[in-house]
Amino acid sequence: MTDHGAQSTQNAAVESTPSENSTPSFLSRRRTFFLVICVLAVGWSGYSYWSIESGLKRGQQAAAKGHWSRARNHLSRYLQWHPDDSAAHLLTAEALVRDNTRSGQDSVNQAIEHLMQIKEDSPLAATARLQQARLSLLILQRPAAAERLLREALDLNPDSLDANILMWKLMDVTGRHIVSRQYFWRAYEVSPASGRPPLLRDWFLAEFFPETANTSFHNATGARAVGELPASISLLVRLRESEPEAHFVHAALAAYYLERGQPKSSLELLKESPDLTKAMKDPFFVSVLLESLVDLGENEKATICFEQFPEPHSDYLYWRSKAMFHHYVTEDATAAVHAYEEALTKWPAKFDWGLMTKLSESLRKVGRSDDAESVQERVKQLTTRILTEEKTSQLRDKLRGLNDPAVAGELCDIYTEFGLMKEANAWGDHQQKLLTSSSTFLPSSTSAK
Repeated sequence: MTDHGAQSTQNAAVESTPSENSTPSFLSRRRTFFLVICVLAVGWSGYSYWSIESGLKRGQQAAAKGHWSRARNHLSRYLQWHPDDSAAHLLTAEALVRDNTRSGQDSVNQAIEHLMQIKEDSPLAATARLQQARLSLLILQRPAAAERLLREALDLNPDSLDANILMWKLMDVTGRHIVSRQYFWRAYEVSPASGRPPLLRDWFLAEFFPETANTSFHNATGARAVGELPASISLLVRLRESEPEAHFVHAALAAYYLERGQPKSSLELLKESPDLTKAMKDPFFVSVLLESLVDLGENEKATICFEQFPEPHSDYLYWRSKAMFHHYVTEDATAAVHAYEEALTKWPAKFDWGLMTKLSESLRKVGRSDDAESVQERVKQLTTRILTEEKTSQLRDKLRGLNDPAVAGELCDIYTEFGLMKEANAWGDHQQKLLTSSSTFLPSSTSAK
């Protein structure tokens, strides 16, 4: 009993005695270790959170310095946690395109994917559609896609200077200068005062020197003259290859051959448009088709074509087509005269000498010889005195600079002569500002003494 009791007491004593692994100092070290781990984990989590949340700002800072790869890396991580951030998608798209370390085609496609993530209700939606349009036109060379995107951009922001200018240029380079005027004037109206004179100059060049007015655009797309084909037509060929479903490109090429007296080639090009049902909803396409058929003497087909002329039935293309239809197909001179006269009230008929000559022919057929002679005299006056080839070439050279009030006044007079008062007033305003600014540098009568 004594031994058993002693053993029990000894065991109890042993159990109540701290082991080497349970000393106070060890417990303190273990608590400290776990505390440090927790602090580091919290710190790392905080740093990671800060790193992610500051990704957009750091990406913007890198982009401002031109470090596009670095910007893209910051933004990529940020977007993993903020996939709906429009600003991050917009900047990522720019970084992808401007990063010289990446291949062009892949970068453009990825950039477009990011831009597509920007929804229509975003404040940046208009900018995103504009950037998509630029990439589609200048890099991918898909004009129909670019036009659709530009229309979306302008629906979202009708006052976008860049979108209006790009739409104007898109119309020009695809042979549709006749429908570009609204975009030029909108760009002019929303442009700051300092940017208006260069726009006026570009508009003058687009009207009178269409082959060379868009040289910078041709250079940007890599279009070059090929043999006798100018760069403008070389570009159209490339656009048709890139996007054959763009029916207006087929029409622009057809119009080029039509103007050179090759209606058969023109008709063949129009037939190559893959979706004729859609193409026949475009007034530009139908007008070129109608004229090709008229020139080929295909009167029955021309009649069917004219009967399908799409709305609106109020613009220049419609009235010009109607005049030619009655002139050459129905041979109704009275109807032709009415249509020609109506067409000549529209822009750009003011410069369409051929249309004026055709009006003169129809006037003679209805016995209005004096009116016919008056029209012919007007054509002669415009082409031999007011707007000769030599005079327009001189004006182009003078317009390299925009600080001569005499040149501005000369253009004001020319547009006034043609009855284009909007252009005339714009050049008159520019002339007046030049005269006013130059007078402020002249000494006053008192200081001269």
